[in-house]
Amino acid sequence: MTTASLPTARHRERLRAWVDGGADFGRRHRALWPAAGILVATVVVYHLTLASFADYLRLETPLAYLPLLPLFSVGLALLVAHRHRNAPVARDRHIDLIVGVPILLVAVALITVVPTIASTYYWTNRPDVLSMACFVVGALVLGYGVSWAWRLRGPLLFLLLMWPALYLHIMAGLMQSFTAATNNTLALFVHRLLGVTVVPVANDSPTLIVHPAHLAPVSISVGSACSGADSVLGFLLIGGAILTAMRGGAGRKLLWITAGLAVTFVANVVRITAIVALAGAGHADFAINTFHTWIGLILFAAVMLLMASLLGRFGLRLKDDVPATASAPAAAAPRRSRARRRAVIASLVAVTAALAVADHSLATYAAFDDGYGAPTVQPFGPGASAPNGYRVEMNGSYPWARQYFGPNSTFTRYLVLGSASMQLSYADVVVTDDRGSLDAYNLQNCYLFHNYDIVTTDHIDLGDGVTGLLLNYSDPASRARWATVSWAWPINKDGKAYYERIVLTSNLDARGDADVSPSGGVHDFFLSLVNMVEGSKNDAKATAAYGSADQVLRAQAGALVAQAVHTTHG
Repeated sequence: MTTASLPTARHRERLRAWVDGGADFGRRHRALWPAAGILVATVVVYHLTLASFADYLRLETPLAYLPLLPLFSVGLALLVAHRHRNAPVARDRHIDLIVGVPILLVAVALITVVPTIASTYYWTNRPDVLSMACFVVGALVLGYGVSWAWRLRGPLLFLLLMWPALYLHIMAGLMQSFTAATNNTLALFVHRLLGVTVVPVANDSPTLIVHPAHLAPVSISVGSACSGADSVLGFLLIGGAILTAMRGGAGRKLLWITAGLAVTFVANVVRITAIVALAGAGHADFAINTFHTWIGLILFAAVMLLMASLLGRFGLRLKDDVPATASAPAAAAPRRSRARRRAVIASLVAVTAALAVADHSLATYAAFDDGYGAPTVQPFGPGASAPNGYRVEMNGSYPWARQYFGPNSTFTRYLVLGSASMQLSYADVVVTDDRGSLDAYNLQNCYLFHNYDIVTTDHIDLGDGVTGLLLNYSDPASRARWATVSWAWPINKDGKAYYERIVLTSNLDARGDADVSPSGGVHDFFLSLVNMVEGSKNDAKATAAYGSADQVLRAQAGALVAQAVHTTHG
């Protein structure tokens, strides 16, 4: 009896020692408690935002490595905190409240008010990512003060750089230049090494024609993402994050980042060459659908590890700790009573839970649910989708889109024909069960990465609670001008939830200068605020040329939306 109880007593002593050790560690590192709370609250509140960004890692998009930035931001924040551990700063809690509370209110508005305004196009520019950055900044100001938030400006900047909208209007030319350089290198390299035929296509990416033995030829088109632009942007962002923690001079840092970009470029050429070689050996399906998906991640990780190991060779070292200041530390804040601490913690937990529900509700980015979150709108197509006075005809389908939108996706082009006074329009309809791919390959990304000149981008009210995107653009190479109105929503396809994006497009010709400005009202007022916040582009002189085409497309889009909604709900 006594012998059997000895192990139990020993285990209790070990457990008590472990608990006491944990409590002692918590007391010695009490300053980290708010940081841990901010980290947990951010993950809980923005769980959908972070989970949806994880899709970027498996998709061929120039923004593929943005999901890694929060991890590097946390790591950089820990390094900064360690360097300044002996250099406390005084706090003015009134200033902290004046600065921190408005920033938090902006974060809340971006995931509660703005989604109800932007409707189906809320995720085009992802304001929820900007909300997450504002949430962290505001929480840090309230938890540690303005001075500590300023010390952490580097990590916070890289968290802000996760916002996709920052790249929509600044990356187009760079991506095209990089793609052209990659394609020119491939045209020489793969032809001489593998005997692959390179077919130039005007104003577009060249196509590699692979001829496997005894099999049909395989066409491989190298676009902006496939050219390795995602790896280049990823190296610039993550490499830049690493350099903020290093010392060694601007020249050495510039040399390191330049060398890393060169290695990344070579790795991309090797990656595409390996894909072409596999396709030429008769393994085209494996090369494009499996090998192509993972080899990019593997090579990118290898390049980052290589360049990290070479930091010392470039004379770069971690920054030294900041010495303790001679000034007296700030007076400690009065200790709250246990009841007050519990009330504060309970309030923070309740607010976190409420915001987490708000972020999770962004999953249904259209207003057509049956009350249980199930989409009820039917897929677009001839017949039921055509309103009175319209005719919808199928024009063609494009199986190649599956490599972008998933194996269960479809990309179909329809003709939308109205009365004699109406213009013929094209309806490009993408249907997929992979919402992440639809978000990654949004319309603005597509046009900008093809170096089109976007003249107008405005969110417009299409009726029945749907907000669409009015986008006018021109192709500098062919000088063709196009007007588009698009929207996206969840649909019910064969009893399953899918996601559909409809893009109405019209070629521009002389149609006068019809006024298509918003008709007024509260909804249009809020849409104008969204357009201002999300960086709408509207050149009054250029937009006048698109006025008549825009008017026709808006009328057609409103009629198609009303037909879909009213057909579904009787």
